[in-house]
Amino acid sequence: MCAPSPPLLLAGALLLLASAATVNGGDGQQLAPNAAAGAGQGREKPGAAGAGQGGEDFQEVGLKTYLIIVCRANGPKGGEELREWHASLLASLLNTTTDMVLREALSHVGPRLVFSFQHVVSGFAARLTDREVAELSKLPWCVEALPDATLRLTTTYTPELLGVSTPATGAWSVAGSMGEGVIVGILDNGIDPRHVSFLDDGMQPPPAKWRGGCHFAGEAPCNKKLIGGRSRAPQEHGTHTSGTAVGAFVRDVQLLGAPAGAASGMAPRAHLAFYEVCLADTCSATEVLSVTEKGAFQDGVDVISMSIGDDTQKPFYKDLIAVGSFSAVLSGVFVSTSAGNAGPLERTVTNCAPWLLTVAASTMGRRMVSRVELGNGVVMEGENLNPYELVKDRPLVFIAGMFADGALSAVDVRGKIVACQRKEDPFMLAEMIQKAGGAGMISWSGPKRGAATTPVDDLTIAASRVTHADGEKIVAYVNSTPNPTATLSFAGAVLNRVALPAIAEYSSRGPCNMSSVGVLKPDITGPGTAIAASIPGGANDTAPTKTFGLHSGTSMSTPHLSGIVAMIKKARPQWSPAAIKSALMTTADVTHPDGTPIVDETSGKPNCFAMGAGFVNPTRALDPGLVYDLAPADYIPYVCGLGYNESVMSEIMAQPLQNVSCAKAGKIQGKDLNYPSIMVTLTPGAPEVDVKRAVTNIGEPVSVYTLEVVPPEGVTVEVVPNVLTFGLVNQRMEFTVKLKRGPNAAAAGTAEGSLRWVSGKRSVRSPIAVLFEPLPNNN
Repeated sequence: MCAPSPPLLLAGALLLLASAATVNGGDGQQLAPNAAAGAGQGREKPGAAGAGQGGEDFQEVGLKTYLIIVCRANGPKGGEELREWHASLLASLLNTTTDMVLREALSHVGPRLVFSFQHVVSGFAARLTDREVAELSKLPWCVEALPDATLRLTTTYTPELLGVSTPATGAWSVAGSMGEGVIVGILDNGIDPRHVSFLDDGMQPPPAKWRGGCHFAGEAPCNKKLIGGRSRAPQEHGTHTSGTAVGAFVRDVQLLGAPAGAASGMAPRAHLAFYEVCLADTCSATEVLSVTEKGAFQDGVDVISMSIGDDTQKPFYKDLIAVGSFSAVLSGVFVSTSAGNAGPLERTVTNCAPWLLTVAASTMGRRMVSRVELGNGVVMEGENLNPYELVKDRPLVFIAGMFADGALSAVDVRGKIVACQRKEDPFMLAEMIQKAGGAGMISWSGPKRGAATTPVDDLTIAASRVTHADGEKIVAYVNSTPNPTATLSFAGAVLNRVALPAIAEYSSRGPCNMSSVGVLKPDITGPGTAIAASIPGGANDTAPTKTFGLHSGTSMSTPHLSGIVAMIKKARPQWSPAAIKSALMTTADVTHPDGTPIVDETSGKPNCFAMGAGFVNPTRALDPGLVYDLAPADYIPYVCGLGYNESVMSEIMAQPLQNVSCAKAGKIQGKDLNYPSIMVTLTPGAPEVDVKRAVTNIGEPVSVYTLEVVPPEGVTVEVVPNVLTFGLVNQRMEFTVKLKRGPNAAAAGTAEGSLRWVSGKRSVRSPIAVLFEPLPNNN
């Protein structure tokens, strides 16, 4: 059947993939021209000259983009013949000729055939009406029609924070690598190719396998750093993520007018391929899929970095990030993605597929300090994203009620600073205060998010976000003082090198809200708050720019991991994507150098559903000792275990592996995928679970690993065997983890513990996450 899934309708959705990428020559199968523009630019409305139609606007004639999955059994294997076959199938639906579809696809007037997929799925992207989609269900070659979905875009100090730049002992020194020869593909919303972070001083030419083109706006040619890709206009988000991952060394960086030292990305000698797939913060899922195919299979990238996610969780075969990345990973390309910015709510993490690295975000020592001084002399340090002019000695009022219910309008706030709890959207609160004539805002979260002050709201009013405890002090001061006053002053970016990172409030929490996924997400945490990296600057289209700015989000933590992966790929070229992920996860830190635990910013407690395996430690990841490795074929029983039918497996999920059959591959539960973390569900009706794992020795040939277990509260854990003795490199040993729910287990909720294999200097740690109630069955 080819009945389409319901379209994903999100706030601010645009007509997605109304134009695709610049026409490619050679191997390129992307056919429609790209009319996307950057921030501040108008976006051209593509014509809709489809088969048998004139030049009306797409939206007027109701054309929407769909991914059409087709049965490949009788189709050509690839190349021009496959593209012509896809065109002939579409022509049969549109009652036109194959030649007409192909000629139109190479024109600039709104082609119906958008992309002919050669690798990641069996099918093509096309623009169709609702009636035409309904007709597809009658055609024997159509497996499924998936509507395009709207996705969202979710450094000077971090090389030092992560220890990569430490002389002699840092990861760059230990690895002997800064990513030389590795190509990192960034999928984002636009880049400033003139930025000094993308100059190629000291760079080697890209490897011979690079086959991509160079399509950037203005007069900025590609070089040995920025080796290719496409971008219509500079954008902050894409420039920032690119600089964080692979930015070159830049001296004398300025932040908000103050000196900030030198800056670089995590892999400053890696090559960059940039692909524009988003307009502002809105991205097309089909565009992401097509660029994943282009980057991984046609251009030759080694690492794909996507600070992009879906606002909803859905079955993997309908999640086009999961679909495209599955084929890429099976072909040896590493894919990093963001966990999302919907924290601290539980079960909000996105990008849940186990072949993806899903990255959470932490705070760090840099804060955007916004000081509050009360009339009684008490000074508090909150935070605000944007600078503002001094607001001195203004009357201070506290409003307890909901602004939307009229609490603000009942008070005269003209010229006053308003204090309030963040019960409503902070942007809305600030906007209402400003419209009412208020001079500033001091806000704080409720007790559950009590310690959080991270500014993630782009406010235009003088403001400070303080802790819940400081908010209570403000209320007490207002209630005890006849004429309370306050002063707001912006202190700028303040770096405290001894501050301890915590999991950021905004970072999405696990587990994935789908029952059969069976793996703990997010996987790992990287720095994501107040990250300094390159942003566009200046109006000159040719002169190099040297502007740096601060951004926060899992969009910022993801390129940190992508750059680290590039460094590891250069140092350990024989490692598979799964081995690299395992090395990162099993060596991640769960404690600070002083021995105290890394905690959730909101609760002050450790939380594996917030940070995954821990905070990345790049140096230790180079020498993990043991890895939980996975060959491409090992994922097939897992995906078959999700209950997908043979057509989904063959045409959508396992495109690079020909003739995949669940009947032959078998099925496993998610808990038994050989993953570096463990997650199980223990209910009163099913209180016992066995979990299978296998580790491969990549350390000393002769080595003995002993077991250390911290059982989750209310759960007993037994591991068989409890000693692993290796005699060879690449020797693989299996073990079983037996978990049993005890009488003291929580009736609902979660518990967490850990399992470590220890040998001398090496400690191979896996978090153990236990759910005491089942997740929704929506796989």
